[in-house]
Parts: sequence; C-alpha cells; structure tokens
Amino acid sequence: MSLPSALYNSKTFGEKKFEVDPSKPQYQTTNGATTGPSEHVLNAGQVDIDRPSEPKLKEDNSNQVTYLSNLRCQLTGLQDDINVFLTEKMELAKGKKIKVASNKDTD
Repeated sequence: MSLPSALYNSKTFGEKKFEVDPSKPQYQTTNGATTGPSEHVLNAGQVDIDRPSEPKLKEDNSNQVTYLSNLRCQLTGLQDDINVFLTEKMELAKGKKIKVASNKDTD
C-alpha cells in the first residue's frame, strides 16, 4: 500500500509536499506533538483526558500494529508536519505585519 501524503499550495509560498517516513518515530505513534491542549491550558491546571488510544496490535501475537492503527500513526505524524509548517508561516506573516506597522509609525 502507498503511504499517505499531503500537498500544500499557495501563491505566496508555492508548493510543499508532506510525505510519511515510516522509519521515523513521529509516524509510529498516535500521540501527536502538535495536537491536544495547549501549554497555556495545561499550565492553568487542566488535565488532558482526551488522549488518543495506543495503536492496536494484531490478534495473532505477532506484536505488529494493525493496518488501521498504522495508518492512524502515519496521519498523526503527517498532521504534526503540516501544523508545524503552517505555524511557521503564520509566525512569518505576523512578523511581517509587525514590521510594516512599525515602519508606518516612523513615517
């Protein structure tokens, strides 16, 4: 089976392809780095009770992850990649807006 992928396309930033590398740990877990409650919420004392379940293993005692659990892991890693990329782009855009606003103040 082919691995999941995603394609981001924008006039400003061009095209970016996201691909799963199943050998990397981020594609082998359902516990994403960029999903769940924010640090702000956790620091306020909230508890993350909605954590994703661990990947399910096949019932044949082979210690292998089921197909759907494997797909879930890969999609979680892919989602992290996309979230990081888009957050970087938003921070870049925010920085440009701040710079433009400060230039207007000096005019």
